[in-house]
Amino acid sequence: MSINLYIVRHGETYINKYKRIQGWTNAPLTEKGIQDGRAAGERLQDIVFDRAYSSDLERAVSTAQMVLDQNNHTDASLLQSLPELREQFFGYFDGISNTIAAQLIAKKRALPVTTTFDQLTRQLGPFEIINAIHEADPTGDAETAAVFWQRLMSGFKQIAAESTENANVLLVSHGRLLSTLGQHFAKLDGEHAEPDNGAVSLWQLTGDHLTLRVFNDLQTIW
Repeated sequence: MSINLYIVRHGETYINKYKRIQGWTNAPLTEKGIQDGRAAGERLQDIVFDRAYSSDLERAVSTAQMVLDQNNHTDASLLQSLPELREQFFGYFDGISNTIAAQLIAKKRALPVTTTFDQLTRQLGPFEIINAIHEADPTGDAETAAVFWQRLMSGFKQIAAESTENANVLLVSHGRLLSTLGQHFAKLDGEHAEPDNGAVSLWQLTGDHLTLRVFNDLQTIW
């Protein structure tokens, strides 16, 4: 069975604006972030969604509600929030600037301290970067790749179980999570795998495999 997943990255938050790492920390959408959500909703307003899901974090729920409020066919009451679809948990690094976090992670891996977060993602790959964050976290709270992936895949299994063949499903989730999907399933470059806030990507979910059809789209009227 295959379903069509319209995956939207949540609108910009203040933590995004300040270029800090954002995992499980809730931060309100900026004015741009509200526009991100509304713009995604306008572009998707004619899609008949059979199911709708979001992460249970506030920024994803708010964005999903904005998208559905503008849909001509799907009521916002259909929305389900799933903790399995939360962003990666960064532990100690949650809320720290991208630059400082990258320096600490690079130092732990004996890499140049000038290495950026995007460069770390590219060099280490989608799962090893998660483990590197866990290893560099002095509290040990950050998720390992195994824990993160098991959690995420259980969310997709629930979506698949609740959907019918060729269903159109809305999903609003998070940047690093979507970057991991893009690198793993579509072999996207780690430095360019994270979609923009409010961008739409179309995936086909078949069993436990995702096939990318459209990535990081900010223009298409669907």
